[in-house]
Amino acid sequence: MHNGIRKIIGAAAIGALALTGCSAGAKGGQTEKVDAVASFYPLAYVTSQVGGDLVQVTNLTPSGEAHEVELSAKDLTTMSQADALIYLSGFQASVDDAVKEAAPKNTLDVAKAAKLKKLSAEQAAEHEEEHEHEADHEGEHEEKAGHDHHHGAFDPHFWLDPQRLSQVVPQVVATLTKADPKHGDTFKKNGKALQDKLSTLDKQYREGLTKCATPTAVTAHEAYGYMADRYGFEQVGVKGVDPEAETSLTRLQEVANIAKAKKVNVLFSESALGDKDTKTLAEQLGIKSEVLDPLEIQVDKNRDYLQVMRDNLGKLSKAMKCQ
Repeated sequence: MHNGIRKIIGAAAIGALALTGCSAGAKGGQTEKVDAVASFYPLAYVTSQVGGDLVQVTNLTPSGEAHEVELSAKDLTTMSQADALIYLSGFQASVDDAVKEAAPKNTLDVAKAAKLKKLSAEQAAEHEEEHEHEADHEGEHEEKAGHDHHHGAFDPHFWLDPQRLSQVVPQVVATLTKADPKHGDTFKKNGKALQDKLSTLDKQYREGLTKCATPTAVTAHEAYGYMADRYGFEQVGVKGVDPEAETSLTRLQEVANIAKAKKVNVLFSESALGDKDTKTLAEQLGIKSEVLDPLEIQVDKNRDYLQVMRDNLGKLSKAMKCQ
């Protein structure tokens, strides 16, 4: 861990000690809410759905690029004081570092429940190469150590498969119940309601992505592997699992060849990325560029996880000419 983050965490810890009396953990009055911290949007969504009015959720990645989030001293203080912390190990290096130093006792890592898949040997090698290039490019070889666990060799994007996201719900219920045992039944009931919604979404995807004439989706980065496996289409990413990686001309040519061979007529860019590679490629091939949202952050505050996932389904179904 860099000295910088140690200093920030040290300052945050001192701040936390000074403010200990303010923590919601005591649960003195009925009106006091559980203070829960989630490391990025899908986990914040699940936590707020399960917690309802009883939980105040802070999302550590409200905007920007989820993979590369940098935490402020205020974030670290909020984390260390929280009644519950929900995160995904191996996805956000700065969060992993902060968890080692400043996590509350009631901390949930959802990686196990999400049953993350290992990257293929080719993807893992490409991922390693990306970060070696970053370290060389920045002349910061010590940074590389910090990147070794960044995704590890696993694909982190489990939330784009509603069934996998549903597997995490009971753990969030248990974590909030530990923080506020009196309301355990309410959390359980809310969790069941969320799982029902995710089950309906899964059914909509199954029905929406059947009998597709061109079952290949070209995406800005490889965020849709779990979704592709679940619903039987092929994902071709312009970039790998890390959207911050540079795209080689060789890769752009490979993607162009695949798009032509598979008769792909839409390339998917991302709202959160300055995604010129995908858009340029679409222009060169003379095909449309549409925006697909990997839901790592909440781009549109007026739409939640379910609405964005349904929008994604409509775009995928249309692009792949599904019946």
